[in-house]
Amino acid sequence: MLEVNRLRKVYDDASRTVEAIRDLSFGVGQGELVCIVGPSGAGKTTLLKCIAGLLAPTSGDVVLEGLPVTSPPPAMAVVFQEYGRSLFPWMTVHDNVLLPLKQKKMTAARRQELVRDALSAVDLNGVDGAYPWQLSGGMQQRVAIARAVAYEPHVLLMDEPFAAVDAQTRADLEDLIRVLWRRLRVTVLFVTHDIDESVYLGQRVLVMSHAPTVIMEDVTIDLPDERTQLETRSMARFGELRKHIYSQIQLAKQGWRPPSK
Repeated sequence: MLEVNRLRKVYDDASRTVEAIRDLSFGVGQGELVCIVGPSGAGKTTLLKCIAGLLAPTSGDVVLEGLPVTSPPPAMAVVFQEYGRSLFPWMTVHDNVLLPLKQKKMTAARRQELVRDALSAVDLNGVDGAYPWQLSGGMQQRVAIARAVAYEPHVLLMDEPFAAVDAQTRADLEDLIRVLWRRLRVTVLFVTHDIDESVYLGQRVLVMSHAPTVIMEDVTIDLPDERTQLETRSMARFGELRKHIYSQIQLAKQGWRPPSK
């Protein structure tokens, strides 16, 4: 479904050159839920912007369903961390969700159906006439997720979407993502700085090194497919996976580099 091939990104300005991503390769299969973790400054957001076609890589490429990504692809949607900046405060919840559908060729009735179904999927029935500023932070992020879901993407990119909400809301949103992922069979690439979140959500966790970034390890999350916050997080295997990924990130912070070939 999605391939990242030897991606490299260098930022140049008048005073310095910064190599954010050095040599990054991985693939995501159709219908997978893959999480990405790494130390602060590892280039996680840069990577996601390159994948989304919002930022041109210096070298390497991103391929979605066999086609190179050179601009934002129609089969992809993105949910950002700062939901307050991604929703238009002067538009109602309904109109925020409807907005990206206006560029798709479909009937007005189909657009309304998609908006209605998306809001229902994220448990926001009855708030379509409200404005984002009238909602809690968790509800605003649900609106952002509904907008992405309504777009019917093949791939959903999520950039630390729950970092700005409280712990209880975060747990509810994590469960929501797993429900939507299973129901819609969409491919999800989820960037987070939270190790526990990555283990709870993902089928795989890609551990990024410190910048300039490579993939340190591709960890298979061999937990039961049915997961609950209390039972799953209490499992011995959950603790083992969390400990292993945490140790890898500590190595990254200490300047781990791949062995020379």
